[in-house]
Amino acid sequence: MVGINYRVPVIDAAKCQACRQCLARKACRLKALAQFEAHELPYVDRELCRGCLLCLAECPFQAIVAE
Repeated sequence: MVGINYRVPVIDAAKCQACRQCLARKACRLKALAQFEAHELPYVDRELCRGCLLCLAECPFQAIVAE
């Protein structure tokens, strides 16, 4: 089976504000954006992400970019 080619988003640490109520995390239906503590940067779980990129549009700081 041929692998699926899609772009996985990454967090730009210089732009991310580590929002307590991260809009991008709420937009992710697969819960691929995770954050352990409110003050920590979120990260993208590459095993869960399917590359829909909805999170990019939801971040008000444009802190999520696609690779």
